[in-house]
Amino acid sequence: MKVRIERDLLADGIAWAARALPARPVVPVLAGLRLTASAEGLGVSAYNYEVSAGIEVAADVGGPGEILVPGRLFADIARTLPREHPVEITADATKARVTCAGSYFALPLLPLDDYPATPLLPETAGTVAAAPFAEAVAQVAIAAARDESLPVLTAIRVHLTHDTLVLAATDRYRLAVRRVPWQSATEDPDRTALVPAKVLADIARAAGSGADVRLALGSERGRRGLLGLSGGARHATSRLLDNEFPAYEWLFANETTAVATIGTAPLIEALKRVSLVVTRNSPVRLSFGRDALRIAAGTTNEAEAAATLPAELAGEPVTVAFNPVHLLDGLTALRAPTARMLFSGPTKPTVLTEDTASTENAGNTWNTGDPDYRYLLMPMRGA
Repeated sequence: MKVRIERDLLADGIAWAARALPARPVVPVLAGLRLTASAEGLGVSAYNYEVSAGIEVAADVGGPGEILVPGRLFADIARTLPREHPVEITADATKARVTCAGSYFALPLLPLDDYPATPLLPETAGTVAAAPFAEAVAQVAIAAARDESLPVLTAIRVHLTHDTLVLAATDRYRLAVRRVPWQSATEDPDRTALVPAKVLADIARAAGSGADVRLALGSERGRRGLLGLSGGARHATSRLLDNEFPAYEWLFANETTAVATIGTAPLIEALKRVSLVVTRNSPVRLSFGRDALRIAAGTTNEAEAAATLPAELAGEPVTVAFNPVHLLDGLTALRAPTARMLFSGPTKPTVLTEDTASTENAGNTWNTGDPDYRYLLMPMRGA
């Protein structure tokens, strides 16, 4: 193998593929990055039996070949090489040699014959704009659980319809749902997949700089389902979770008794200040009046804090207590200057949305619009 490539192109390609390098590989070869030199350029890929990531990078190939190099070490080397200088990579039967602007490295090769075959991308199901997709995944991923004891709660549910992707995640205490338009490539796209939230968020964030993302769903014989994402020269796959996501639409069916409208940024700032006195598992209390919101936390026996903000309330005054971290997560995920909170009582779920429609009341039927993003939050005791 003999390759000459720009340093920044190499570093960017390795950074994309390295997301599939396992922290603790079950077999040593999974710690490797596969480099494939061909007439098309340099391919860089990694695979850990659950996730794969690969990219084709423009390069001058003087001699084709395929090798497996220590992934983390090679990534560290690429990051530290001088910018705006070409990198030369050569390899023989035992070592890969990297030279750049007077720097030289020799890396032992890993046994390529022991490396597992990387999954092929399934058939494309449709296309979605990269930036809105990345934003949607980020808005939903905040509600996924971090505790691996219930794998289904660590996932994002991806539901495909003919013109919309519906993403949802929950950790039992909150639920985030986001719709994003897309273009289906099949006549019957109605399908659902459970993707590990951490994996999907990482891949979508990295792919968000492109124009479009092609989404693929399929399965391999004897294995769980497979999600594929590709855009430009980048591609990735993830194994799907084989679980049943909890039914959640009924949670939005509660009768709305009050709707509050308030500036998103001022509310976030006030919550952060008041939350300084919150102890573990303690709530912040939000008391909405006709034209103001009072935020309070703490007890008379400990530190206390409070803040008052202007707010608009349609309906009866309400006081609700929330986990401050969960509430801040939802507010931070909003992309509008004004937030709306829909209440059904102090003990029933509160729905947080962006203020995209006027609120009216006619016989207890509220016109709350049909927002693309909804963040449902369970109240805590302590109001």
